[in-house]
Amino acid sequence: MLKQALSIKSRVSSAFSLTDVSGLQLWLQYNKGQGTITDGIQWDDQSGNNRHASQTTDAQEGSGFSGGAFVTDAGSQDNLDFASTFSEAGDYHVFIVMDLSEESNETFISSVDNTSFMRFAQGGSATAFRMKHGGTTLNFTLSGGFELDKAIAAVSRDGSNDVRVSRNGVSLGTATGTGTFDFEQIGSSSNSLSSASVFEVVVYDNILTGSDLTKVLNDIADRNGISI
Repeated sequence: MLKQALSIKSRVSSAFSLTDVSGLQLWLQYNKGQGTITDGIQWDDQSGNNRHASQTTDAQEGSGFSGGAFVTDAGSQDNLDFASTFSEAGDYHVFIVMDLSEESNETFISSVDNTSFMRFAQGGSATAFRMKHGGTTLNFTLSGGFELDKAIAAVSRDGSNDVRVSRNGVSLGTATGTGTFDFEQIGSSSNSLSSASVFEVVVYDNILTGSDLTKVLNDIADRNGISI
């Protein structure tokens, strides 16, 4: 469900762009590049890598784009397919702005064959997080759920295979996860995203720290009207 955006003062320079931070692989920007294509819909990648996300199967298009977000339907397998796969065996940092209407098996990014995915509220438990890296499953309990307000989910893995999950820049938990992660879809064609609005998706092929992480988080928050 969509919620009214907060009005907040920008905390980053107007000249800053996510492309200024090295390693950007995918950027589906809030309320930009969203439209129709032949027999379907598409969200244009702003990273320069042309990983545009599209869907031409009517039953998996959800409600399309509304309010700057890709809006999925409850009970269906709505998703957008990337034009090319991002495969990462090492570091990565994923940011996704979502507004969930429930917390029950919320798969928000995945591979087509379901051997890689990230999921909040595994099994209907708000604090249960599950992910797969090329078939290797990692389950761990978060300190809190993602909740039902528009927020920035961030999942990262560093060179020591330490996985970190956060909400609006606040850590929800850490664990260790190995294997190759294949990003191919927003949502999932085999595990429903349930009913959610996805406002922005950003993927880096390295882990962001320090000022880079701060600037990226603040830029995403400012653009999406989120207070962090």
